[in-house]
Parts: sequence; structure tokens; C-alpha cells
Amino acid sequence: MLEIAKQAAREAGGYLKQRFMQQLTPDLESHNDVKLPEDKGSEERIIRLLHQHFPTHTIISEEVGMVRREDEYLWIVDPLDGTNNYFIGYPYFSVSIALQQAGQIVLGVVYNPIAEQMFWAERGKGAYLNGRRISVNTRRELTKAVGSYIRGRDSLSREEELAFTEPFVLRSKRLLRTIAPALDWCLLANGWIDYIILQRSSVMDVAAGILIAQEAGAKITDWQGQTYQHKPFDPDDLPSMMASNGPLHEEVRRLIKE
Repeated sequence: MLEIAKQAAREAGGYLKQRFMQQLTPDLESHNDVKLPEDKGSEERIIRLLHQHFPTHTIISEEVGMVRREDEYLWIVDPLDGTNNYFIGYPYFSVSIALQQAGQIVLGVVYNPIAEQMFWAERGKGAYLNGRRISVNTRRELTKAVGSYIRGRDSLSREEELAFTEPFVLRSKRLLRTIAPALDWCLLANGWIDYIILQRSSVMDVAAGILIAQEAGAKITDWQGQTYQHKPFDPDDLPSMMASNGPLHEEVRRLIKE
């Protein structure tokens, strides 16, 4: 299953890379989102391959919604994580594929086709980047730390977002707002960034990345400090959580309360 997920991500990523340098025409564009034909093109390639090898598995994807088959296996697909970046020619986007079995995420694949970075993890078997095992860093100084802020669409106003993120901006070296959440979790997993704050965001965007970060040793909790427990996928569930390298966790978590 892992190898097929990688193959699907690589095929979809190759298509996205080929289209990336073109002038793109959106199907729909709003003040904070965009829908592209390339989303659908990537999705079609992934679903075709998954159904070819696993015809009884259920799939949920951003464009087509739920393609229901049997309940034990559920593939959670984001065919173009970072659509807005892709649209404006910013090369920070990925293909994200996770597999939930009996309510637990058991594998995740995140592929950045521009940098040819293939991140993956299986539950209990560690996290990898292009075959090399990866882990979070051990940084302890918040003033030298880089974080990422991820929030769901229309979950709060811009004024509320500015007020919420101000403590992180002031106390950290840098706070990213990349709008490609699956890749952000992989940056944490490989020790490139130090923490993530996620606010009311769908698990569809980050399911694969969460497992990769977990397997790389990231500490993941809710905002109250309770250890993160994956729930069976619900498209209406918009959790808030945080993740870190571990040593910085409580110091970062205290900033949420500010």
C-alpha cells in the first residue's frame, strides 16, 4: 500500500510539475481560495491508481468528495496541497495521501515535485525523506525557533488572526504562513522548523503530515496540552492542535493563552 501511495503521489506530482510553468486559468477564484483544473487532473490520476490496486477501498478527496466502498480502509487525498501557491507560481506545494485503517492513520505520503522530496511514514516504522530516516530537531531557544501557523478557511477574521499570531511573531525568529500545511508538517519532521500551530483546520489537509511528524518524534497535543489522538475522519471536524520538536512545546503552548 505504501509503494502504491508513493507511485500515485509521484504520478500526480509529475503532472503538476509539468503544468506548473503554464499560465493557469482557475475554475473558481474567491478572496481567499482558488480552484484549478490541475486539482482535478492530479486527483484523477491518484484515484485511478488507488482503485486499480484497491478496488474495495473508500476514498475521500478534496474535489470529488467521498467515493464510498468498504469501511475498513479509507484513503484521504489532497491532490494539490497549496493550490494558491501553485496558482501564483510559488514553488511550495505537494501531493498528500494518507491511509486510515479501522479509524487509525497507518501510512502517509507527502510529495513535493519541484524539490523532488518524497516524505513518507508507516505507523511504528519511522519517517523518511527520499529513503533517509528523519527526525525533529532539539532546539531549545524560542528566539531562534521558526514556527508555522495553519488555520482553516473562514475560521476567523483577519483581525483575529493578527491578534492571535502576534505573540508568536514577536517571540520567535520567524512565523511562516505558507498555505501548504502538509509540507509544513514535513518541515517539522525533518528538523527544518520547530513548531506548528493549527487552528480549526480540516484533517484532510494534514493527515499524512501528522503521521510523518509523529513518526519523526514530534510532540503533538491539543491547545490544553492533552496528547493528540487521531479520530476517525470526519470532514466536519476542524480541530485545533499544536506540534513541536518537544523541548519548546510548553513555552510555545503558553503563547496560545496570550
